[in-house]
Amino acid sequence: MKKTLCMLLALLMTLSLVPTFATADELPEITWMITGSGTTSDENNMVLQKIGEAIGAKVNVIQVAPGDEDVKLNALIAANTLPDLFVADLADAQQFINEGMLCPLDEFLSDNGSEILAQVGEKLPKMPANQMDGSIYMIPGASADFMENLNVRVDWLKKLGLEMPTDLDSLYNVLHAFTYDDPDGNGQNDTVGIVLTMAQTNQWENLFGAFGIPYNKPCQLEDGTVTSYFKHPHFLECIQYLRKLYQDGVMDPDFATMPAMTAHEKLWSGACGVYGFRDVGVTNNWYPGRYTFECPEDPSEIFGFAQITGPYGDCGSVAQYPKLTTGMVVASTCKNPDAVVRLINYLFTEEGDNLTYLGVEDVMYRWIDKEAGKYERLNEYVDDAVHRANGGFTYWMNMPEDNAQLRTMNALTQQGQAEQQLHAIDYPYITSTIEAETEYGTLLDQIVKEATAQLIVTKGDVEAEYKEFVTRWENEGGLEYEAEATAAYAAQVK
Repeated sequence: MKKTLCMLLALLMTLSLVPTFATADELPEITWMITGSGTTSDENNMVLQKIGEAIGAKVNVIQVAPGDEDVKLNALIAANTLPDLFVADLADAQQFINEGMLCPLDEFLSDNGSEILAQVGEKLPKMPANQMDGSIYMIPGASADFMENLNVRVDWLKKLGLEMPTDLDSLYNVLHAFTYDDPDGNGQNDTVGIVLTMAQTNQWENLFGAFGIPYNKPCQLEDGTVTSYFKHPHFLECIQYLRKLYQDGVMDPDFATMPAMTAHEKLWSGACGVYGFRDVGVTNNWYPGRYTFECPEDPSEIFGFAQITGPYGDCGSVAQYPKLTTGMVVASTCKNPDAVVRLINYLFTEEGDNLTYLGVEDVMYRWIDKEAGKYERLNEYVDDAVHRANGGFTYWMNMPEDNAQLRTMNALTQQGQAEQQLHAIDYPYITSTIEAETEYGTLLDQIVKEATAQLIVTKGDVEAEYKEFVTRWENEGGLEYEAEATAAYAAQVK
């Protein structure tokens, strides 16, 4: 979060931070800020009503577009309307705790958090945010994040007589054919090999992974220095490969400015043949409802997964670690923290997990074989937009380890995740706060994104321009970040 957060927090120090509670004859109200899922849900939809009934409170939701969380949170702080419940990373959480802006949850967990304690109770004291003064402030999910796949149109491969790509050369050949050889057979020049967008990390992970680079994560150099992936020794090699894709027209030329939803729509409309994203979306959650072309029942007839091995024998996407540095937090200005903890606890239950993921049973979906995870959407709710407008998936936070998404995945999606687990690009996962990242992180990230986009499209001297960006990165706080991150990781692995 930007440095200005400190100033905003300081403005609130004179406010009363002691929680108050609703009287017995009032229905407590709570506000919950979440990142939107692509479709804004109706304000008082069926799923939200069911959540409120289950926890005995009225839940008011603030939906924020992906990537806009910090801006929105800053605005709410400035307006003295910090949401009761929201997700924070470690740096932000520690800053909030130091300013007295988060509510300790220990006493509420004992009465209202049985599922939380059962599933992540052992993890809670290991989280750095919960080690600051011995109180529990942050509640993580029990499950790890999914791996990112490189999804390939196998029906296009079959039509063009091609094999699944396994290295950078064969990937290029496939992308070229997907762009120029009319893979959808409609006689139009309306397809592109791969869609990439700077708006999301998913698209890039496997391409950078082929060079051993943990995209959007820190890396460790041979001398032990922990730094940005931007300074990985193979970064410029990866850029050169991406330049070839761009210059030869086999990747979408609008990658630098394309919104995430626009990228998704190119996949859904059948305009691209290779798409970097977790298969959980591509072959499961989005399939077939989001696609505007005819889809067979079995997604394996449309999609498969490529493992692209690079020049040094590397392949895969970024490794996923247990969640210790991000989680749900409750504002100290919250009037009903007990109700908020009941909400979090409900998200850990099978009932709450099914409701938030699938919607209202027998209205929005019904089980065909619950034990086998087989279900079907009902009526108009087969349309993802309608499903989400009525609260389906919108409030799902992936909290329990045995969650609805895992239980209902189709065979192809499970296979894709299992395969990807075998091909993980490791990186130095730091579980402490890096002051320089808090201070300069936003600017440093902007420099890296700007550099990546410019280096791919430039007609100038790539190596010289790269060195200039590295110097700029180092001078804008990058060297301070390196020093702190290196020391923190060294202390962590002792």
